[in-house]
Amino acid sequence: MQLWGARSLVWTTPATASLQTKSGWNTLSGRPPVLVGHRGEKAFMPEHSRASYWQAALEGADYIEPDLALTRDGHLVVNHNEWLGENTNVADIPSLSHLRTNKTWLDNGRSISVTNEWFIKDMTLAQIKQLRIRQDSEFAWRPQHFNDMFSVLTFEEYLQLVRNLTIDVGRPFGVIPELKSPKFYNDGRSYPRYFEDRAILTLSHYEWANVSVEVNRSAHADLKLQPLRALPGGVTLGPAAWQSFDLDTAEYLSAHTSNVPVVALVETLPWAFTPGGLDKLSKFAAIVSPWKDFFVAGAENVLRSINVTWDSEEIESLGGFIPPYKFAAEAHSRNLSISPYTFYDSHQPMAYLCQKDASLGAFCPTDKQAEFFYFFSLGVDYMFVENIVEARLLQEKYANRVGD
Repeated sequence: MQLWGARSLVWTTPATASLQTKSGWNTLSGRPPVLVGHRGEKAFMPEHSRASYWQAALEGADYIEPDLALTRDGHLVVNHNEWLGENTNVADIPSLSHLRTNKTWLDNGRSISVTNEWFIKDMTLAQIKQLRIRQDSEFAWRPQHFNDMFSVLTFEEYLQLVRNLTIDVGRPFGVIPELKSPKFYNDGRSYPRYFEDRAILTLSHYEWANVSVEVNRSAHADLKLQPLRALPGGVTLGPAAWQSFDLDTAEYLSAHTSNVPVVALVETLPWAFTPGGLDKLSKFAAIVSPWKDFFVAGAENVLRSINVTWDSEEIESLGGFIPPYKFAAEAHSRNLSISPYTFYDSHQPMAYLCQKDASLGAFCPTDKQAEFFYFFSLGVDYMFVENIVEARLLQEKYANRVGD
């Protein structure tokens, strides 16, 4: 029996096949939610490291997530932040001290200011390859003994790794790159879609994307990718999806790679939490991805907590804010999948507003099982998770519970 489709948006994996036969699910596909390894498996390994991706695969992640950034000399590298001081040893390298600086930029209409940091866009790949990745010291319960063992990966190295994992582990894994701050990285480039096209050409070379509308290849004549090694007979790649908070970029990616669905990250966009907003998103996105508390505290409370304002008349004209417990069903009615983030390891606080103010949410999860069971009942289609084994066990437990 074939358990997965090469390019299906949601596919059945060996890890979820048994769950599907035990009970029905409220997801758009009727299958168990897809588990995305958030930055690999960062609960145990330094995020976005080779080891983090390997562990995510061995723990049974369905997708393995990289975040993309762009170096000064045009290389796509994998890192969550636009800066490097929090998760690498860059501060320990005297030859790079002159690159420490301050920057302010607009990200989705919001001003971001970061001081005394080393920024990827100011550094060459050779400089970044001197660095070693560390666990963020804020999270003392995460293992620290793998610090300084792994270098920052390029996007190409990540894709090569996932192809090799597909062969070595014996099952496909989805790739789900997020383009971080595209306007920030495109500033100063030869044209305003340099970052996006660089990513498209790389994903296409590794056979995850078909270029459906031609990109500016001439601007990327310097992009030298390794010759592609053919997959062994019978080996199939998993699916791919793009992510971006920048919806201009999300629309561009959707238009230029028609076989790669787009995840619209919408945390700071009030209109996205209305019926009219979902109508708009459904025209180019396949998946909508809000911060998880939008499903508990609701749009108004979450937006206020992050100091996002909105035009009440505009929201009313779009049908008003959708109640948190109805958002998944409203998205599904428009053929949109839902992918909340991030479900942390149980050592880490869950970070819901209701845990500080009980009035902010009709339901407030008290532990990880209550949290997961609530989201399973809503029918969320994807979940960005940390500690994948824990998440998979809760998925199994919920399936057995529903089956009873």
